[in-house]
Parts: sequence; structure tokens; C-alpha cells
Amino acid sequence: MPGLPRRRPAIDIEALADWAEGELREAGTPKRAASEQAYLKSSLEHAGASVPAVRAVAKRIRRSYPDVDAVEALALAQELWAVPLHECRLLAVVILETFASALYPTELARLEAFLRDSRTWAFVDGLAGHVAADIVLRYPDDPCVHATLRDWGEDPDFWVRRSALLAHLGVVGRRGEFQGWDRFCELADAMLDEREFFIRKAIGWVLREASNRRPDLVVEFVAPRTSRISGVTIREAVRHLETSDREALMTAYRDGTTRRRSTTGRSGHTRT
Repeated sequence: MPGLPRRRPAIDIEALADWAEGELREAGTPKRAASEQAYLKSSLEHAGASVPAVRAVAKRIRRSYPDVDAVEALALAQELWAVPLHECRLLAVVILETFASALYPTELARLEAFLRDSRTWAFVDGLAGHVAADIVLRYPDDPCVHATLRDWGEDPDFWVRRSALLAHLGVVGRRGEFQGWDRFCELADAMLDEREFFIRKAIGWVLREASNRRPDLVVEFVAPRTSRISGVTIREAVRHLETSDREALMTAYRDGTTRRRSTTGRSGHTRT
């Protein structure tokens, strides 16, 4: 009918994913493939394409399909993820980052499937620290966001728990207003005694980012927990604090570490 807007043709997701895979394989080198596979201890095939090359493919897709919606972005990511090639899965992450503004809180459940299948920071950090974080930034108080992040924070999979923490990077960043800070603190406090490096690092990472704008809140969180916090976490947390605050917290941490060692035997059990 005249006057009605015409809907653009649907994207051929399978053909687009096949094209992208060809571009990524062509951009790779055997030397880089072997090096990155060894570095990541990856069981996936590696083509050896650089991260800039992967992002260049994503930019070409963005220019060709600027009005991709959430359904299409997720479908393309799923199609790419199904290819057991590291660069295809990385492109899936970058595609979701590129079109994150089209995603809604309900899409966090779809992201969770990617997170569970990631098993490496190389995918998790983009999915959680960029894609989920963008959703949380735009919908910080949404009940679905709140419930999902709390569920992630209690998940047996430490990569999912790490994601619950990193999803707060947006709200504590330069565009955020710290909505959800109390939720992050509750999640971080519950995980503070964990020995998993990637959990400890994630807590410190978010605290470090928060300290750029609200150092007072970071000091408020860390100060009463110096006897529990790990070295990995506190070194990240205090990195951008004022010298006086940084030194005071590190002194308290070292004193707490000394006390713990004095009351703990070699076996790691507290002496009675």
C-alpha cells in the first residue's frame, strides 16, 4: 500500500556467518594461531587472526546492517558461536558488544548460555564486562537485572560468578551513576573469601574502576575487610586511590596478613 514504510529484507544469518568465517580464516597466520592457542590453553581451532582483524569484520557488518535488532544480533552471534573456531566465537562476542544497545534485560538469559560455554576470560570479559554491563547500565534497577545478577552471583560456575561482578563495570564507569553499587558490594562481600584468582581479580577490577569517581565508596568497602581481602583484590582496588588512603589500607592489609599467619599452622588450620 502506498505511504506505508517498506520493511528491509531479512538478513541471511547463515550466509553472513559463513562470509565472516572466511574473512577471519584469510586474516590469520599459522604462527599466531599456534601462539594464541597455547597461551589460552584452548581446545578450539585457531585461525590466527588478530583482535583488530576480528573487530574490522564486525565493523564491516555494522556498516552494512546498521539497523540490526536484538533478535538478529543474537541469532548471528549464535550462528558464529556454533563454529568451533576461536575467532568466530570472539566475533560473536564483538557482534554482541557492537549491538548491545539493542539488547534488553530479558536477553541476559541468552547471554548466560554463552557465558557457560566460554570457559575463558577471552570471551567472558567481553560478554560480561561490555555486553551485560551495557544492559545493566541502561536498566540498573530493572527487576530482571537484579534477579539475574543475584542468581549469577550464587552460581557454581566461577565464570558465571565473575560475570555477576563484571556486569557492574558500566554503572561505576564514567557513564554510570553507581546504581547497583549496594548489589555489587553484597556480591563481592559474599565472594571475598574465595580462592579463585578470576573472582579475586574481578572484585579488584570493579573497585579500581569505581575509585576513579567515588574513591570514598571504595575505601568504605575495603577498610572493614582488610583482614579478609586477598592481595590480588586489594592491589587492584587501591591502585588509583590517594596516597594516604592507599597506604593506610595496605598497612591494615599487611597487619591482618601477619596476624593470620601467626595464628595459622603450616597445614592452614588455625591453632587452638
